[in-house]
Amino acid sequence: MLELIKRSPAYVDGYREYCSELYDHGVVWFRPTDPAFIDDTWFARTESWYSRKEQGLIEGQPKSIHYWAIDGDRFIGEFQLRTEFPPRVTEDIGSIGIAVRVSEWGKGYGTEILRQGLQLAKAHGMEKALYTVSEENAASIRICEKLGGQYADTIEAYNDAEGRHRMRRYWFTL
Repeated sequence: MLELIKRSPAYVDGYREYCSELYDHGVVWFRPTDPAFIDDTWFARTESWYSRKEQGLIEGQPKSIHYWAIDGDRFIGEFQLRTEFPPRVTEDIGSIGIAVRVSEWGKGYGTEILRQGLQLAKAHGMEKALYTVSEENAASIRICEKLGGQYADTIEAYNDAEGRHRMRRYWFTL
């Protein structure tokens, strides 16, 4: 059964495999950590940075809480939650984000990660959540619409991974 958990050193190997799958398949609309940087010391080296990020203490980064999606002992994907709405959130990354390892696509995990993630957003006191998605990401668009995301608009966007692209914005009322 899928569950969203806080980052844990017990799943670092699975996280590395997940990152490798996304990089190896050229997925650009959700770029996790470069797998080349994930070694046996990675979790300890990054723990304080993630803690500061969750508190909104990283300059230029929105407050962001990272959850890992685990099914039994298998790393499936992740959910990111940003509880505030600065321009970077509304114009690029959204307040929620999901990703599923490539080898698990098409099995319903994306839907379940988003469903549980929306419950977490509500538990964090959010009344609404913004999901942004590249127009080229048909699977994520289907998931968003299936779970009740309300289409707001399509904007021209830019980020380093995707370059210039068209991005849909959907709002969820929690």
